[in-house]
Amino acid sequence: MKKILCLFSALSMVLISSCSSDDSSESTNAVLLPKKITETEVINGQSGSYTYTLTYDGNKLKDLAGSDASRSVYTYTGDLITKVEKYASSVLQSTDVYAYEGTKLVSKISTWEANKSIQEKLTFVYNANGTVNVNQSQIINKQEIKYDTTTLYTFANGNMVSTELFDGALAEKITSTFDNMKSPFINITGIKALLDLDSDFDFYSANNTVKNVTVTYDSKGAVTKTATVETTNKYNSSNYVTEFFSGDSKNSFKIEVAY
Repeated sequence: MKKILCLFSALSMVLISSCSSDDSSESTNAVLLPKKITETEVINGQSGSYTYTLTYDGNKLKDLAGSDASRSVYTYTGDLITKVEKYASSVLQSTDVYAYEGTKLVSKISTWEANKSIQEKLTFVYNANGTVNVNQSQIINKQEIKYDTTTLYTFANGNMVSTELFDGALAEKITSTFDNMKSPFINITGIKALLDLDSDFDFYSANNTVKNVTVTYDSKGAVTKTATVETTNKYNSSNYVTEFFSGDSKNSFKIEVAY
């Protein structure tokens, strides 16, 4: 999961990865959906937590509610997610609209209620070698302005194994290593097509991250920083991840998943 890695890259921690299984008795063939996700962060010994509650219509995600009264409401067209409305305390803040060619995501347009005349757009370009470029632009009064900023995604074995951010030149590269266990999101209809769009979770990958290496570069291409983060994961008897942990008693980040 992406957020655990981003947070601890900032701490520049290098940890040891391992895995274990809890006492759950579900079948390895069980089709499970995450119902609650709890994030607990400890900074300098001070702990804080945040909880997401997920609700469904069958295997389609209806609502992702946060413990701070934020909500994301998902709308489907067939089996594809075509709109996500984001609320704070029941007040609509923004709307993301997704467009597809077949089952491939080709664009995301974000509109904020505070200023509907300016929209952010992501355009997805599928390359012959299997990688995907995500190009950023802005729409102001219906006129599109394209930026030099683009992100290159590389995939292998159903996982997003690297993310490269270009802002004229390569600015950052994240390389990920995965386990062979099941992602919490693998059974949610249409979620994989969203690629890496959510700021908290990796909805695309079939498995779970156990190591993340982030390299940042200056404008001349020289490496300015390398941060490695490894996580300890726990799983149930159905081979779904139930916990991600990175850190120590003073500084740590943990994600717990209940199905």
